[in-house]
Amino acid sequence: MANVGDIGVRIEDHVAWVTIDRTHRMNALAKSTFRRLIDVSLSLDLDPSVRVVVYSGAGTRAFSAGVDLKELDAEGSMAHPMGGANRNLNEVVLEMSKPTIAAINGVAAGGGCELALACDIRVAASTARIGLPEAKVGMGANFGSVVLPLLIPRGAALETLFSGELLTAADAYRLGLINHVFEPDDLIGQTLQLARKIAANAPLSVQRMKAVASKSVGLPVSAALRLSVGPNPYDSEDRKEGARAFLEKRQPVFLGR
Repeated sequence: MANVGDIGVRIEDHVAWVTIDRTHRMNALAKSTFRRLIDVSLSLDLDPSVRVVVYSGAGTRAFSAGVDLKELDAEGSMAHPMGGANRNLNEVVLEMSKPTIAAINGVAAGGGCELALACDIRVAASTARIGLPEAKVGMGANFGSVVLPLLIPRGAALETLFSGELLTAADAYRLGLINHVFEPDDLIGQTLQLARKIAANAPLSVQRMKAVASKSVGLPVSAALRLSVGPNPYDSEDRKEGARAFLEKRQPVFLGR
């Protein structure tokens, strides 16, 4: 695994595994961590060898406990999440062209929860908890306030935001916020199995589906059906290879072109 500061990156079988490694602070996100995650995410999105990106936290206690409040307290001020000279991490992850998975190995709170919300798919250990306790510490949950009501029923989303309480993995699964719940020892293996299953498919098709699904939100069906976003798989070499492989009763070899 290569390390970029407190971020570990491993690429294997077209799957990139990004690990937040600040276990001494429950993987809390310092300003430098945000910057490194942005740089790593942008780089992986451009890497032709990567087809799926997985985000997780080191250890078993936390995916990420959110913004590092110790660092914030020392500085005494905080910019608006969408302000400043740098891009917002959650916006970067949300807009990545490749599918993303949050493997929630422990507590995902505040900014850690928002990073998980920015991913396309969320899986969790049975011991994990997820939520936005910003109301308890005077923060605003800017990204979560927009995205959470799009992912689960509005009433449940607002109760979660207003109360600041963390959801158990079981409750998050019941609400549809988490796709799968695994035993802690099985989380990495099961997540890799899911990621490899996605990575084995035609990458242009997967990226096209993500682009259409993301950019059609809120549009009338008639307008959404006429969107032309993401790569065009219909005239690709992979589409021809897929048809040949089906007729020849073999596994296709997709090249992403």
